Amino acid sequence: MRDAALLAIWLIGLFSLIGCVLTAVARFVRKDSMKYDRQFTWWAFRNWDGDRTKNTISESKLEDM
Repeated sequence: MRDAALLAIWLIGLFSLIGCVLTAVARFVRKDSMKYDRQFTWWAFRNWDGDRTKNTISESKLEDM
């Protein structure tokens, strides 16, 4: 009976520790992703004029290289 109680305590502790780590990682990823989006994605979208082919290399220029 004592072994089962110790096993239950160890399992509860283990899964609590894993849950805390997963929560911390998820929180970090969410905050870091929002910071990245604000810094790069939203900034670039704000300055985008809608012409996607403006700064691309044409096929003829690629053949010359």
